[in-house]
Amino acid sequence: SLAIGISGFTFFVLNDTVPVSIAVQQIATSSQSFPLLAVPFFVLAGVIMDQGGISSRLVDFVHTLVGHLRGGLLQVMVVSMYLCSGLSGSDTADTAAVGSAMRKSLLRDGYSPERSAAVLAASAAMGATVPPSIAMLVLGSITTVSIASLFLAGFLPALLIMFCLMVLVAFQARRDKASPSPRAGLKAVGKAGAAAVPPLLMPVVLFVGVLFGVATPTEVSTFAVVYGLILAIFAYKALDGRGFVTCLIDSAILSGMILFILAAGATFSWVLTVAYLPQRLVESLLTFDSSASLFLIASIVLLIVTGSILEGLPAMLILGPLLVPMAEQIGVNPLHYSIVILIAMGIGVFVPPVGVGFYIATAVFGTNIEHAARAMLPYFLTLCVGLLLVAFIPWVTLVLPDLFGLAR
Repeated sequence: SLAIGISGFTFFVLNDTVPVSIAVQQIATSSQSFPLLAVPFFVLAGVIMDQGGISSRLVDFVHTLVGHLRGGLLQVMVVSMYLCSGLSGSDTADTAAVGSAMRKSLLRDGYSPERSAAVLAASAAMGATVPPSIAMLVLGSITTVSIASLFLAGFLPALLIMFCLMVLVAFQARRDKASPSPRAGLKAVGKAGAAAVPPLLMPVVLFVGVLFGVATPTEVSTFAVVYGLILAIFAYKALDGRGFVTCLIDSAILSGMILFILAAGATFSWVLTVAYLPQRLVESLLTFDSSASLFLIASIVLLIVTGSILEGLPAMLILGPLLVPMAEQIGVNPLHYSIVILIAMGIGVFVPPVGVGFYIATAVFGTNIEHAARAMLPYFLTLCVGLLLVAFIPWVTLVLPDLFGLAR
């Protein structure tokens, strides 16, 4: 992000015809979007979920439901990532929260750190499509696609990718002749489920509020913070005054990083536009305008590569406003294509050896990058298969928005 910002400013410094004040204007303009106010609040809510013991209760409940499947704890991690992504909205927060909560259990039960890190990274890649997602908020703010329709469209594609990953985990466990764990009893399921009801109510309330126009995403994000504090301080008594200050500091750092990425990306995007790079990119992709299928495949490859190099959000800021109108011209539904963008960017962030999310996953389990990268290969291929299924079966994305008249 710093390199992107410096590159953008270097253009203005070396170019006598363009005043440096335009760079400042681009930074100011990019940070004045009302939907982006939701970002720091959702980040704070995610940190409170992590440090307030809310995420761990969801993990415990998932363990009672799927812990008996082949691949046991790895299955639990995949499903937990799906559920927790809907709480924090941040891929980084999800990866750290779920990975930290399950690290000791996975290593104690003999799961290798390399495979554990690979499964964590692969399951976190789908987090961008599970509402409320920061990536969705950003994409909705820079394109004509509504945030409510993105929230509605993301559920089933992420569920499909989750299922693909669970199949691979079960296959590997059967190949390794791993013995499944005993199924949890109804009493244990009921007890864990009761503890998980309050955390699960949060995404339901957030989603319903945005979908039915009761509140904007920004207003809903403030409710998430208040609700999380009530659970963490009064219900679970897991957060005191010092812990809350730590949450504020951590969320401020993470929010600052995200907003800095947006500002740097906006400046660099303007520079690229002036240099006619987007136009050349459009011309190269327009060679596929006779075939929507070829356009989807070419843009998916482009999005994964650029998402890996530019850490997702900057790449989406640069390419999103260009590719969504192109897809609509070719005949691809813009909402459907927006979900494809989110998944492809999410995969790019967690692809070794460049994806920054992959480094976070390996750091959580303290494993070697090279070994974890080899373990990641089958999961990367599975993510690509899931993405292609979403890209070429639009029904998966559009069926829920259709029900509410939001599929445009």
